[in-house]
Amino acid sequence: MTQLLTAISLFLLSFTLYAQDQNTDEAYPQLPTLNLQMADGSIINTHDLVGQPYVLHFWATWCPYCKKLQPALQKINDMGLKVIAVSFKEDDDATPAKALSNRGYTFKTAVKADAIAAQLSIRGTPTTLFIDKKGSVVWLTNTSNPEDANLHLNARTLLHSINVKTK
Repeated sequence: MTQLLTAISLFLLSFTLYAQDQNTDEAYPQLPTLNLQMADGSIINTHDLVGQPYVLHFWATWCPYCKKLQPALQKINDMGLKVIAVSFKEDDDATPAKALSNRGYTFKTAVKADAIAAQLSIRGTPTTLFIDKKGSVVWLTNTSNPEDANLHLNARTLLHSINVKTK
């Protein structure tokens, strides 16, 4: 019975958040254009991502809370919402891409992103930003709880927005 009530509540909350998202789009802060240096040597420019929602996950290889959260981020990535990890505050010998790969995750990571974290006033790990298809930050969280309902609710809301035609 508790699970049914929880499911109904999440279902209703998702519609409420979606309706709020449609009405208050301008209230969300625009993410500045960032050039993310990826571990494979490529560059991702966030301006090029406008038109698709995604998640930026600021983390570090030494962070136990990041490690705890990352299985949920992999599930979100597997659902079709792009997750980009952004490694910062690392030791010189850290290998963030290898750490993610060794943990079984397929999302890519930007490296040496201390300046980007500072530009966004991000100081701690994990910090996770949910970005809508217009390039606005619609939710920022420091949760490390992989079962946090808000993680999955915000992911589903962004995924739903992919299929909604803009007026």
